[in-house]
Formats: sequence, C-alpha cells, structure tokens
Amino acid sequence: MNKRKNSITPGSVSKAAVFNATALLLSAVFLMSATPAAAQEGAAKAANGALNYSLMDLVQFGGIVGYVILLLSVVAVALIVEYTLSIRRKTLLPEEERVDLRKMLDEGRYAELQTKTGSGESSFFGRVVSAGVKEHDRGYEAVVKAMEDSADENAGRLLRKIEHLNMIANIAPMLGLLGTVMGMVNSFNQISVAVGGVDPRRLAGGIFEALMTTVMGLIVAIPSLYAFGMFRNRVDALSAEVVAEAEDAVSPLRNGIAGK
Repeated sequence: MNKRKNSITPGSVSKAAVFNATALLLSAVFLMSATPAAAQEGAAKAANGALNYSLMDLVQFGGIVGYVILLLSVVAVALIVEYTLSIRRKTLLPEEERVDLRKMLDEGRYAELQTKTGSGESSFFGRVVSAGVKEHDRGYEAVVKAMEDSADENAGRLLRKIEHLNMIANIAPMLGLLGTVMGMVNSFNQISVAVGGVDPRRLAGGIFEALMTTVMGLIVAIPSLYAFGMFRNRVDALSAEVVAEAEDAVSPLRNGIAGK
C-alpha cells in the first residue's frame, strides 16, 4: 500500500512544534555534555580506571564518527516522536470527518464533498473518499478501484516517509564500523612508531576506544530498526482500515447507481 502527501490538520502546527522542541532539547543536552570541563573530567576518570567512564567519555572515544552517530540518534528520536503523532488513527481516519463525509454522501452533496476534501486539509480517509466520488458517474466498480488506487498512493507516501528510520538503522552500524577501522589503524600506527617494546595495555586501550563506535552504531540502529518495523506495520493496518471505512462510507453511491 502506498501514501500521498501528508495532510495539513489543525494539529500539524503542534506536531511541528513537538518535533522541533525535541530536536532542540536533545541537541542542548548533547552540547552541555560536551563542554571542555566534561572532557577534562573524562580524562581524569580514564586515568583512574575503565569502570569510571561516563557516557560522554565513551562518545569522545569515538571521535568525529562518534559525534556523527550521536547526531543520528537525535534525528532518530525526533523522527519517532513526529511519526508517533502523525501516523495514528486519529490523524489518518478522524471520526468527525468520517461522519461529515458520510452525511454528504447520504444527501448527494458530491460537489461540496469535493470542495471540502480538495482544500488541502483533508486526511488520508478524506482523500480516498474524494478519489472514489470523482468516479461516481462511471459506476460503483470504478469508484472502488479509484479508492484503492488512492489508498495505495497515500500509503506509499507514508512508507517513503518512515524510510528515513530504516536509513538511519542501516547507516549507523556502517559508521560504527568505519570508526572502529579508523581507530584500529590509528592505534597500530602509533604502536609501529613507538620506541622500545609495545605496551599491551596501550594496545588494548586503543582497541577498546576503537570498538566504541561499533557499539554506538548498534545502539542507534537496533531501536531505529524496531521503530521502522512498528510504523510500517501501523501504516499497513491503518491503510486497510481506511479502505474498509471508505467503502462503507460510499455505500450510498452503490445504492444510488443501482437505482438508476
């Protein structure tokens, strides 16, 4: 099933506000944690033992790649919040609009329905019903076919929208692997130019820091992949529900066409 452009509902402003606020909040936490004082504290803890590492210490071990992965985690959280608010029954299949459109169809106010659903503020359900009503002169089978095509198109747009989470889930581990390889190369390079014997603790420490980016990448990827699957299933379920409700809503057209 496929989706169309996102509907602009009265709650869209609040959704955008939540999205932006979440991103800004997480960014602020990140920036506050990455202060020079935190870096100095991390260095002191590193000297005292591995068990004293803080979260930001571990992020700093990842270097630039680690910060990129952290940024991806902020984006993933913001996307999950936005999708949670926009991909739900209340948004895609609002009860008030369903009742209004059914009343218009019962009363044969097709032109008014087209105007209402063509204003850019209609939901997934409204656009599907509108597509069917446009074909009411061609018979009920044409109405149903038009609604199914519209539902496919709208669901496809939703699936492409949530694909960003799938991309993050695939990119994060790859970035983690890149950071690990870069860290290993740097660690062995330092050892190769070291004078005297190689300190095993120095080698182990370098490998430990290099592997942190792989851990970070997996920490971001696993929840992102789970969220992507959850939203994909939600899109499929809601799309099927919208089609069923739309066919029920246009049942007056079937009766009207049969009576001609």
